[in-house]
Order: sequence, then C-alpha cells, then structure tokens
Amino acid sequence: MVATFLLPVKTALLVFPLIALVVMLPVAVHSYRSRGRAGGWTTLVFYCFLFYLLAAAMQTVIPLPSDPAGYCAEQTYASTPQLRPFYFLQVLEERAGGDWSLRAMVGNGALWSTALNVVLLAPLGFFLRYLVGMRLLSAVAVGAATSLLFELTQLTGLWFVYPCAYRLFSVDDLMLNTVGAALGWLVAGPLARLLPSLEPERDRRRYATRVTTSRRLFALLADLVGFVAVVGIVLGLIVLFGGTVVGQGTIVVILAAVWFLLVPALTGSTPGKRAMLLRLARTDGRRAGPLSIVVRNGVLLSPMWLAWLALSVDRWDFFDAPHQLLIPAGILLSLFVVGIWTPLAVLVGGDPGPHERLSRTVNVAIVPQAPPPPVPEPEKVASP
Repeated sequence: MVATFLLPVKTALLVFPLIALVVMLPVAVHSYRSRGRAGGWTTLVFYCFLFYLLAAAMQTVIPLPSDPAGYCAEQTYASTPQLRPFYFLQVLEERAGGDWSLRAMVGNGALWSTALNVVLLAPLGFFLRYLVGMRLLSAVAVGAATSLLFELTQLTGLWFVYPCAYRLFSVDDLMLNTVGAALGWLVAGPLARLLPSLEPERDRRRYATRVTTSRRLFALLADLVGFVAVVGIVLGLIVLFGGTVVGQGTIVVILAAVWFLLVPALTGSTPGKRAMLLRLARTDGRRAGPLSIVVRNGVLLSPMWLAWLALSVDRWDFFDAPHQLLIPAGILLSLFVVGIWTPLAVLVGGDPGPHERLSRTVNVAIVPQAPPPPVPEPEKVASP
C-alpha cells in the first residue's frame, strides 16, 4: 500500500524538472517585476507549491491500468459514482469489524485512505493563504473545485483517454478534500508567523536597482524566446493565408532589425529587457543611440547572424571564393568573444563584456515608482 502511495510522488519527481524548465522564464519575469529578484524564499515557496500540485494530480490518476480494455471488462466497481455522503464511516466500521484498537487502526486501509483524502488538499489551503493571500471562503471554494476536477478526471477515465472509469468518483472524497483544504488554510495562520514574510516590497527596496548577471541572462533568454516565437507566428500566418516562405530570410532579417534595433532605439529596451525592467544607457548616463545599439547587439548576437549567413551560402568553394573563409573565421571569433570572453569578464572579473566596451553601453534597472500612500479624508467637524 505504501508503494502505491509513493508511486505518484516518484512520478512527480521525474516530471517536475521539465515543468520547472517550462515555467522558469515566466516566473522570472513576474519575480523581477514584482520583487526585483528571481530567487529567494518566495521563489522557493512557489516551486514547492508547483511540485505539490503536480504530486497531488499524479496521486489522483496513478497507477494507470496497463491493459485498459481488459481492466474495463473485468472491473466494474468504479463504473457507478458513489453519491452517498458519509459512506466512508460505514466502510470504516465494516473494515474495523468491531476492533478499534490502535494496532487494528494502523492496519485498516480504509482509515489510511480517509486520512489521505483529508491530507491531500491540506497543503493547497496552506499555500492559498500563505503564498496567494486568499481568504477562507475563497480557499475552500478553490479546494472544492480542485477536488471536483480530480474526481471528474477519475470518473471520465482520464478525460476519455481510457474506455472506463478506473478510479471511483466519491462524494465523500469531495467532502474530505474540501475539509482538508480548510484545515490547511487554518494551520497556515499561526504557521505563517514562524515563516519568512512574502511581502514583495521588502525585496523590491533591496534588489530593484541591482543589475545582476542572472537578470541580464533572463533578459537575453526572454529576447531569444520571444523573437523565435514571433518569427514562427509570422511565418505560420504567411503559410496559413496561402503565401510562401521563399523569402523567409528577408522576413527574419526585418523582424530581427525591428526587435533588436528599432524597438530599443525608440524605447531604450528590447522586449526582453523591458520584461526584466532593464534599459540600455551609455556609460555617461545618456540614452543609448542607434549606433551604440547596433554595435552592442551586433557583437552579442554575432554567433546567430553569422550562423544564419553561413546557412544562406548555396555553395562553399574556398578556392574560387576565398572570401568565404571570413564566415567560419568570424563564427569562431564570435564564439570566443561571446561564449568565453564575455562570461569570464562578467562572471569572474565583474567587468563589462566586449559588447559593452565597444558600444559604451550598460544595462540600467528600471525602478517603477511606488504608488503614493492614500490621503486620509479630513474629519468632518460637527457644527455646534
């Protein structure tokens, strides 16, 4: 029985790194914009919450039947929903057989199943109060809705992936899960006093002005992911409306010029930097001009555009066209500058990278203005 309960947790441990990798960038964007940093206690709590949700979901669907057709032909206990409230009390009494000793209770599988249904959504109630700041009624409603989602997933055979319900839909599970969410919310009150505060203003005051290496890397990653997504959408729309992508190289160059040159020239930031609340400025504090932006991004993104240039060559012939040697030589040089020199300068020496030295630009944090405190209304003086 213990192995059955641990199997979903093991599955969640295997799947969680992939999910964390997918949500890492959006989480970093939200963290930098709300707290000025991507790490810290709040981020750890969020990823714990994410892992818990995954483990709870796995608990409701795993183990899966290895032979769905054979299982559905032989097993019928889950074909009819259990709609009798408090039926679990009758099951407990039947399983106990009149023996309510501690040893008998420890070996009573129905008792463990009931306890698990209560415990399953207790962490949800805790996180909804501690992390989200949700009130009791809202947390109970979310707990009930989550439990209903789990039960419907079981009733529909993993939303009709399987030809029958392989786990029983039970109204008792709905009740016990919801009670567990409420208990978790209640426990979060006194427990939160012992844990660090998740108030973002404290982190914002301390970290909002810092331009850390991780912040710059996330900005670059956001730019690359966003640019690739835009290119894919534009090319996909062209094909969708009957066009061809014969001139896709020109389209990509135009989009790259807009994303990495025109937008920062007009706004001071690429979309990725803007997401991380960063902007470009000259070393003397003035706004970075178009030429500085061209030099900076041209050096920083040189491996990409040189590789694109290499792929656009129809025929390589170093004897008849020796100038083609400049492309692989440039790629090697750019890989050294961007892949070795820049990380060593930034991470080890704490110095500006070569793209910053040549363009005389730096990243500057954008610090949003805090909203002014509410002005108290003047007290009305009663007339004599």
